[in-house]
Order: sequence, then C-alpha cells, then structure tokens
Amino acid sequence: MALTTGAVGASVKPKDGPPEIWTVKGECKRLIVRNEKLTSSCTGEVTRTKFSDGTITFSFSDGRNWLIFRTKEASARLWQNYKTILAVDGVAFGAIGSEPGFIAKVAGASCSYGAPYLRQADVNCTALVNFEMWAVIIETDGHLPVPDSEYIPPTLSAP
Repeated sequence: MALTTGAVGASVKPKDGPPEIWTVKGECKRLIVRNEKLTSSCTGEVTRTKFSDGTITFSFSDGRNWLIFRTKEASARLWQNYKTILAVDGVAFGAIGSEPGFIAKVAGASCSYGAPYLRQADVNCTALVNFEMWAVIIETDGHLPVPDSEYIPPTLSAP
C-alpha cells in the first residue's frame, strides 16, 4: 500500500519520537465511505499507527484513497473477555499522500478486533457521521494490527 506515514503524522503531530507502525493484510469484507460501497477495490490491508501521545490511527485503502479512524490508546477496553474495542473520535478520507482532515467528535464510533480463532481475526471499524456510514471489516489470517506485547488476550472463566 502506498500510504505514507508522513501524511498521517502531519495532522496528528506527535510530541515525541517516531510513530510505531504495524500492518497486517487480509481479505476486505466491507469498505464503505460516506455510504458509498468501495469493497471491490479495497486492498485488504490495515495499518495501525501509534504515536507517542497515545493517539492511534487505523488506516485502510482502496489503492487510490485512504480511510482513517482515529482513537486514543486510553480508550481501549476488553468486551466479553475477548474483543478489544477502542472508541473512535475522528474519521478521515482522502487521496493517498494528502494530509487528512479529521471530522472530530464522532459519537458512537469504534474500532475492534477479537482474539484470533481458527486462524482468523477480524478488524472492524464503524462510524456514523451526519447520517453517512463509514465502515471497514478486514478478515486477516489470524494476525492482529497490534504487536504481541500490546495484545490483550482473552480471559476464559471456568463454568
């Protein structure tokens, strides 16, 4: 993917150090931007960029444009003991290589990924902005868009 981290970093402006970038590839099951279905041209890659100020972006592409969901590391929580959910506070869409213009204060938006079972893991981001859907689902080969050291493993309880 031709996504440049400089374009992403230019808008987020991290305070210290370079961002940490983690990319996984899979099959794109859904890519919708402003209610327009772009799934057929989706590259199937998800790039997670973590900045030193705790800002995290999840980036997806259709080969010519990118879709970015912005969140904060502090918003991460475990749901039903297996799925990591991060609250999204902004989304952006634009041509690869251009600086993103984030739509801030997105309510009820999130990105999630679950424990990889059966050699599969889904990365799912959704937002509704002014009655327009922004959504992505990437099914990976079991790899998640996070380093192993940051993965929150599922907790299994005895019956």
